[in-house]
Amino acid sequence: MLKPHGVRLLLLVTVGFVMTRITIADPPQPFHAPPGDYITSWVGNTFGGSGGPNGFGYWVQEGVSKLVVTPDGTAFCGVAWDEAGRDLGLYKNGQVNRVLLQQPHYSTSGFGLSNTAFAVYGSHIYVANTDAQLLRFTWTPGDINSAKYVDYVKLPEKKEVVGLTANNDYVVLAYKDGIIELRKANDLSVFRQFSVSGVKDVTFVRDGTLWMLVGDRVQHVALSGQMLPASITGLQDPTAIALSNHNPNQLLVCDNGPRQQVLFYDLKPHPHLVKTFGAYGGLMSGQPGEVQPNKLFGLRGANTDNAGNLYVAMSFVGGASGHCVLRCFDPAGKMKWQDMSLAFVDTFGFDPNSDGTTVYSRDAIMRLDLKKRQPGSEWSLKAFTVVYPSSARDPREDTYSAASVVVRHLEGKRVLYTIGQMGGGFDIYAFNDPTHPYIPRKVGTTPPTDGTWAWYVDAVGGIWWGDAPGHTIRYYPFQGWNEDGAPRYDWKNPQTWPWPQDFDSVTRVIFIPKSDTLYLFGYLKGQDVETWGVIGPTARRYDDWLSGNPKIVWTNTHLPTAPDSQGKPITAKMVDIAGDYLFVGMVFSSPDGNHYTHIFRTSDGSYVGSFVPGDSVGGGGNVGWCDMPYALQAFKRSNGEYLVLEEEDWRGKNLLYRWWPKAETETITR
Repeated sequence: MLKPHGVRLLLLVTVGFVMTRITIADPPQPFHAPPGDYITSWVGNTFGGSGGPNGFGYWVQEGVSKLVVTPDGTAFCGVAWDEAGRDLGLYKNGQVNRVLLQQPHYSTSGFGLSNTAFAVYGSHIYVANTDAQLLRFTWTPGDINSAKYVDYVKLPEKKEVVGLTANNDYVVLAYKDGIIELRKANDLSVFRQFSVSGVKDVTFVRDGTLWMLVGDRVQHVALSGQMLPASITGLQDPTAIALSNHNPNQLLVCDNGPRQQVLFYDLKPHPHLVKTFGAYGGLMSGQPGEVQPNKLFGLRGANTDNAGNLYVAMSFVGGASGHCVLRCFDPAGKMKWQDMSLAFVDTFGFDPNSDGTTVYSRDAIMRLDLKKRQPGSEWSLKAFTVVYPSSARDPREDTYSAASVVVRHLEGKRVLYTIGQMGGGFDIYAFNDPTHPYIPRKVGTTPPTDGTWAWYVDAVGGIWWGDAPGHTIRYYPFQGWNEDGAPRYDWKNPQTWPWPQDFDSVTRVIFIPKSDTLYLFGYLKGQDVETWGVIGPTARRYDDWLSGNPKIVWTNTHLPTAPDSQGKPITAKMVDIAGDYLFVGMVFSSPDGNHYTHIFRTSDGSYVGSFVPGDSVGGGGNVGWCDMPYALQAFKRSNGEYLVLEEEDWRGKNLLYRWWPKAETETITR
């Protein structure tokens, strides 16, 4: 029988397992495209990340904490961290700026624009960055790629700026400790200081006085620091204020409490509520979690342009959480456009019952229309899976709450498993309330296991732990449902096996119940461990694992490597199996500049080909590192198409490879 290219046949004896004839694949050289056809698409961002190298390109930033809208209809979104440096994004008519704002010779991340507050007045942009600097830029209003750096002044160290506003004469900074600082607009020198305890935001009005968000009220304040008699009270959880560009007598207040609405107050003759925007209750109104244009959430800022269009910026926690949702509504309240980012150190997962058309993140459900072929056109946002707002902390909404997800259907009920950037086991969420089909509740967690990497949930809900204490592999079968709606596992009495004697470390484990096949990954004795959290050079397949008579089918000791920044070879970070193939994703790009995802046959471990990111996502040079142990999920559709999701937090999305291996499998209906 002919052997696949790059495969050697050897005999290997491993004590404790049946001796069998196995194959060991040689390192693939050179890498090449797989047979058939594939395209690169993406999920979770309005834009794919094309448009240029570092400092240029199109993507929606990975969080938003502040919004400023200019009269011409440019929406500025600011955040303290975006992986690729869009810490201040400009959006107009649904488009995003290609040329990022940068401070020359920046010493901090985000090109020096990582910020906690900013202001725009006329042709000037002022940014209070996290390096205790007040930066000044000029721009041509309406031209989102025209910003030019001017200069900066030093601010007090270790003092967070929570509000910033400007007019022709002054730039006003509100510090978290309550200090209000007036600086002259011409040279940014300090003119006056006073104190307002509890200040959270500040805005100028046309008469040169200030309105300040102070705790749960909005207060009118003179530039002298004198409290003026007018105020707005009765708010639930206000997060931002802004003077309308359409009506200079109107103040907009974002109320992020149970109402989840934008409130419009006429200021004269005294402040009074004249309008609200958004369904009362936000995401929890109507069908809880279901996304609709007027169901607002996580309000971080709102304002109108001079034509009366309303812009609303939303994010659950306001930081780099993987959420920046910016919506523009016409004066009648109809949504005109929406820009979104829904990923930050996140790996999405397929609903196995959807034939690849439904994808879950840690807190959202997205639909894929796979009849479409234009990259990025397939996905749409269906629902969020969190209760918001809520007094109960949901760990999925913490800042920097990285997660990979697995969806399983167990005895007719959906379960969402999440695992973090550093591995360590799963949190378990169950969708068991038929009146809330989009909202699960947390029902369990695996045993506490910091510093462990080899975890897997198989197709029937069994949980595998490959690097358990004592150099063991543990298996926790799904045992049905508890009365309280939680899947039942016996954490104290798992099935346990010792590591194969020639393994020095097990780093990943995958089990396929249908064929009783176990795949182990890691380091054999004598193989060097190059760094933490990666897979290692070895993959091995066992058949008949649970039968009590496991047999080694093949071992591949040459999984591909790519160099790190010092040129040291680093093995892959993530792996998954679907259909007839094993997909292996790299941490870094190879010397040729491509960020590869490699494909191997499950039948013998031999190399098939490699995906590289296409131009729609910026090509291999503009796709970031994969820095999660479970940063890849693969799925084979009923028509033979393969789908591979891969973390890509550099520009806020998941890559979606769509592969039709028609030379390898049955004829595929396109």
